[in-house]
Amino acid sequence: MRMENIKKYFVNFSYIVEAILIHFVLSILKIFPYRIRIRAGSLIFRLFISPLTGNKKRIENNLDLVMPNLPENKKRDLVNRCLDNIGMTMFELLSPKEFKLAGQKANITGPGKVLLEKAKNVSQPVILISGHFGNYDVIRANLISKGYQLGALYRPMNNPYFNTTYLKNISLIGIPLFARGKNGMAEMMRFLRDGKLIALLIDQHMSNGEPLKFFGKTAFTATSAAKMALKYNAILMPFFVVRKQRTSNFDLHFENPIEHSDPIRMTQEFNDRLESRVKDNLDQWLWTHKRWKNDL
Repeated sequence: MRMENIKKYFVNFSYIVEAILIHFVLSILKIFPYRIRIRAGSLIFRLFISPLTGNKKRIENNLDLVMPNLPENKKRDLVNRCLDNIGMTMFELLSPKEFKLAGQKANITGPGKVLLEKAKNVSQPVILISGHFGNYDVIRANLISKGYQLGALYRPMNNPYFNTTYLKNISLIGIPLFARGKNGMAEMMRFLRDGKLIALLIDQHMSNGEPLKFFGKTAFTATSAAKMALKYNAILMPFFVVRKQRTSNFDLHFENPIEHSDPIRMTQEFNDRLESRVKDNLDQWLWTHKRWKNDL
């Protein structure tokens, strides 16, 4: 019990240090223009915040697992570019006013665009699914500005001292937001039933998920999005936000919907599509997730 208390103390202390550091950095960066703020924020994240949170090591472990033959020099470069993207994404979300404008200017591509417009006109429920790729929150900034009623499920931050700031800022990008959990899921399903849109990121490890494949390894994946699509006759449409040349400029791509069949097959198809996108832009996926817990 004593060791558990000591461990909790150090975890809590690290959360406090992390929150203080982020708030301090944000206060300083506010005096700079948005473009400089984001680039400086990404550098600060890579050099100072990331070592505190262990992000670099988790990225290296994941790359070693799924790409064991990646040359060491290329792996180092990829890790740094991944950390830059994470840092840019974090500081973009913490600059909601400017980020909303950047998201609204995203270049829309893909065959799903027309279908999405038709669904809006007839109040057809749509479940938009993606992963932690590019800056995924562009979807809310863009569609809400076009009059779409779009809600999103979010995962509260592990750091309770930082979560309040995080939630406040992402709420300014767009609402409603539904916290992951029983109550949040119930609210979200009511929202969907009314013929509206929801956005979900389904690329994290779920211990009660199905043992599907991602990068050739077993990745336990939630099939709840597919189940909801079948239950409410909703369109299940993958979308991907691609960052352009390490700037806050984006392409927002709406893919063809995933055909209704069974939840496992539908979710595996999403994993395959996400994998293809990640392979095209390896540095834009959040490799810090413990996606393959059973193999690490």
